[in-house]
Amino acid sequence: MKTASLEDLKRDISQIDALVQGEESVLLTSHGKFIATLTPAPKSGTASVVQWPDYAARLERNFGGVVLPAGTIQALMDDERGER
Repeated sequence: MKTASLEDLKRDISQIDALVQGEESVLLTSHGKFIATLTPAPKSGTASVVQWPDYAARLERNFGGVVLPAGTIQALMDDERGER
């Protein structure tokens, strides 16, 4: 695995691009400290799709159709603090 600084990246991106295109990973450093790794993309050429959880379905499953009236949470907090 090759190592390059951010200055190398700024100065000669084509050389680092050639390394990554040639299936080699590159460790990036800044002021001598490791900050990132550039790795080649998967051969399929397609980005992986992130499947996000269905939060609306989770809320429906956990709480049903319950909708609290406006001010309920504030009233509970005030009561807990003894502000009523």
